[in-house]
Amino acid sequence: MNEGLERVRSRRNILEQLIDKIPGFSGYQEREMRHEVDKIQRDWLADQIDRARFAINGKIREWTRAGNLENLDLAGTIEKGLDRLANRIRHADYGSSGFFDAVKIGKSELERLYAFDLALSDTAEYLAMQVEGLPNTADERMLRRLMDATVAADEKFDERATVFEDVTRTGGA
Repeated sequence: MNEGLERVRSRRNILEQLIDKIPGFSGYQEREMRHEVDKIQRDWLADQIDRARFAINGKIREWTRAGNLENLDLAGTIEKGLDRLANRIRHADYGSSGFFDAVKIGKSELERLYAFDLALSDTAEYLAMQVEGLPNTADERMLRRLMDATVAADEKFDERATVFEDVTRTGGA
């Protein structure tokens, strides 16, 4: 995440660099950059989940054309679960708070979010690889394992909201 933040910092124009000199405004600017990086990362994560979803849609089409109709309902449920997860990630709360918000998300909460998102990227890649590795038949055992992994990833994503709930309850760090 810090690498992305540095990349955004380096692309600032001269006016943005001048604004950094205004007392109190640089913190606002920093939060805006973090907001941008967080959005980019969440979009990337959602795209990885979509990669798995598109791949399972392709498998469903292959299985249907070949007459392998067993377990298509399970595969369809997985596709819906992946779609739900991608949209939850894409539309999740940002890892920053606005300049005038009553509750600020502090640095430690941001670090928790970043660590969570990093672990989620491994999960997203795992899901995509599992789907891409499905055989030419709709193997129930493999589909159930993929369904379990999809449900577990969705439940794990619920933990991200805990950071925001903690901040709201305590009034920020």
